[in-house]
Order: sequence, then C-alpha cells, then structure tokens
Amino acid sequence: MFFSRLDDSPMFRKQMQSLEEGAELLRERCLKFHKGCRKYTEGLGEAYDGDIAFASSLETFGGGHNDPISVTFGGPVMTKFTIALREIGTYKEVLRSQVEHMLNDKLLQFVDIDLHEMKDARKRFDKATLLYDQAREKYLSLKKGTRTDVATAVEDELHSARSLFEQARFNLVTALSNIEAKKRFEFLEAVSGTMDAHLRYFKQGYELLHQMEPYINQVLAFAQQSRERSNYEQAALLERMQEFKRQIDRESRWSPNGMNDSPNGDGIQTIGRSSHKMIEEAMQSASKGKVQTIRQGYLSKRSSNLRGDWKRRFFVLDSRGMLYYYRKQNSRPSSGYSNQRTSIPSEHGSGLLSRWFSSHYHGGVHDEKSVARHTVNLLTSTIKVDADQSDLRFCFRIISPTKNYTLQRVQWIRWIGLKKLPASLLLC
Repeated sequence: MFFSRLDDSPMFRKQMQSLEEGAELLRERCLKFHKGCRKYTEGLGEAYDGDIAFASSLETFGGGHNDPISVTFGGPVMTKFTIALREIGTYKEVLRSQVEHMLNDKLLQFVDIDLHEMKDARKRFDKATLLYDQAREKYLSLKKGTRTDVATAVEDELHSARSLFEQARFNLVTALSNIEAKKRFEFLEAVSGTMDAHLRYFKQGYELLHQMEPYINQVLAFAQQSRERSNYEQAALLERMQEFKRQIDRESRWSPNGMNDSPNGDGIQTIGRSSHKMIEEAMQSASKGKVQTIRQGYLSKRSSNLRGDWKRRFFVLDSRGMLYYYRKQNSRPSSGYSNQRTSIPSEHGSGLLSRWFSSHYHGGVHDEKSVARHTVNLLTSTIKVDADQSDLRFCFRIISPTKNYTLQRVQWIRWIGLKKLPASLLLC
C-alpha cells in the first residue's frame, strides 16, 4: 500500500514528493537504458544486413549447377549453407523486432505516457491547489455583516474549488501509484522477455545447424579426402616433372651438333618412349578399340599459302597411327597409357551433395569439344627427311594421299637418326 492515509496532510504531501522524485530519477535511467537498447537493436539490424550480404556473396561465389567453375570447387554444396545462413539471418531479424517491441517500446511508453501523465497530474494539482487556497482565503475573509447571498456564493465557490482540488489530488495519487506498481513488474517482464527472445533465437539457430551437422561433417570429410588426394597428386606431378627434366637432360646429350632441346615445353613428349615394345602393344590395342596417345608436342608447321610462313602447332600421334594438331595452346588433349579414375565412395548421402559428388568425381563438367585440325593417317603416308624448297635445318615432310605437311623440329631428326624407325612409326 503506497498511501496508508488519503487525507491531505504534510506527511501525505511529503510522500507524494518522494514518489515524484523517484519517478524523475527513474525517467533519467529509462532514457539512458533506451539509448543503449536502441544502439543494440540498430546493431542487430546491421548484423542482419551483414548476414544477408554474406549469404548473397556466398550464393554468388558458389554459382550453381550450370556453372562449370562453381562445380569444380563445390559451389552446389554451398547452396545449402546459403539457405541456412539466410534462415539464421531471419532469426536475427525476428530477435531485433522482439527486442524493439518488448523493451524499446516499453521504455518509451513508460517515459512518454506514464511519467508524462504524472507530470500533467502534478500541474493540474498545483493549479487546483492554488484555486482552492484562494477560495478558502476569500471565504475566511468574509465579515460578520456580509450579506447572506454573497456569503452563500463564496461558500459554493469554496466547495467547488475543494472538489476540483480533491479530484486533482487523487489523479496525482493514481498516476504515482500506477508508476510504483509498474516498477514492480514492467521492467522485469520486458528484460526477461528479451532474454527469452534471445533463448529462442539461439535455440532455433542451434536446431538448424544441429540438423545440418551430418551434412557439414560429410562435406568436411570429403574436403579432407580431397586434400589428401590433391597432396598425393601434387607429389606425383612433382615426381613426373623431375623425371621429365632428367629425361630432357639425357636427350640433350644426344642432340646433334651439340644443340640442346629447350625445356620450356617445346618438345615431343612420349608415353613409354623408352620401350619400342610398348609402342607396338599400344598400336595392337588400337585394333581392339582402345586408343592411346603415343607422342605429343609442339612442332613448327609451314602454311600452305603463298607466304609459306611457319606457325607453332601442338601435334598428337595416337596408337592408330593418326596424326592431328591443335590450333590453340590451351587445347591440349590428355595423354597417357592409362587413365586413373578415382574410386567413388559408396555413400555420399542423398540429394544435392550426392549429385555434386558424382559430377565432381566423374568430371562431368569438363566436357570439352574437340578442336583438332586436319587429321592424317601415317600408316598410309610417306615421310621424307629433306623438305623441298626449304633451306632450314631439321625439316621433314609428311606426304599423305590427301595433304602434305612440312614440319620442323630438332628432336624429330634425332629420332630418325638414332632409332631408324619405319615411316609408320617415325613420330614415335
């Protein structure tokens, strides 16, 4: 009970003054707290914008199933992560809205409505007190000989002023008691409701990510396997490059006239070049439908136009005896006797992840169109070492029933001189 006695007395006035001072101090605290809450909700709004921006940038980075670059680094797998991040961002926006409604709005309502009503009640009470004091003084100042009608009018005015005074006093008492009552539950409800909103926010985020945990672990496990596989492939590539350099060094000692082949890739790479038997086996396997690359590398090719200029082309000789070349340097075919295929794990989950695993392992997004030009069959062609109408060294001609080629390369001449291969295997 805030007011044990309601009669107007100095104790009653002191009690009202104490409650008003406490309300004013509470008002200052509410304004400071509201300022901090507003910064917090603004931060939540900015965090939501950041979450959505991050999800959008991840979505753009991940691309989609139709993006060949995206599929190579797992973009389709990231789609599910993008959806989860957007959902978490939505949870954060809901949290911001709840804090705004339960805390910020409550604080503003307390300051702008409850405390404002108290101030208005105080103003009306002061005004009614002044009128009541004036009416009372006027009534007490009446003389004994005052006419009855005048005295009655002054007395009625006094009763009216006192009625207004009591009404204003009780209005102020009601406003103060309302503030005191709300102090007991209003802020506890607002703050505890805000904490409950945080609890539901983190709980929803946890449940969402907990459901995704098997998927996340699966992707992490695959990434670890890919890392180990890449390390193995890098080590194998390094070993192959070292072996290639050693082979070039050995061939450089055999080059005619002391000339060295440049190790910059302008050479003829062979698969199984050290074994003539392997070449014969590869050509025999071609009859069974298995085509393999025997030799490949860059040669200078003389154009058939009037200028007869030389252009650098990438040539490939397969086990069928077919020779063809590519116009662009980046359009190289894969070489090798065997094509290692990585084993696919038996289980990759279902849906999006399994589909991406399948396309990733099988390389389904790397279907490049062939850009080979002018194929010639060496089994039906003649190869002459001395190219007519050319004063350049290391030139030779391939004469086929359909077209003639004038080519140039030091290493080809060395193979002719050292291996003494028949024309059908000259390029081997």
